Amino acid sequence: MTADPPPFPTSAEELWTVSVVAAYLGFTGKSATGSARKQLSRWGIAAASREPGRSGESLYLAAQVRAAHEGRPGPGRRGAARGEGGRFTASTDT
Repeated sequence: MTADPPPFPTSAEELWTVSVVAAYLGFTGKSATGSARKQLSRWGIAAASREPGRSGESLYLAAQVRAAHEGRPGPGRRGAARGEGGRFTASTDT
């Protein structure tokens, strides 16, 4: 018994190559696409399709990439609460 393949995205859905995803996530340099692939894997985002040809890049749904990236925690002290004025609150666990 074989599983049905995932549905091919409709033309209305925007697809990004892994290079575009890398640039969107801010990765640069030789390993940018590898870093982007690794991050997408951590988020559980699979390629929706692939460009034709031997050197074709994987294509990802832009909406999924945007949603995962916007849901990332921002810079700070590993989720520590901020008080009034944007300062981190002191720990009360002493």
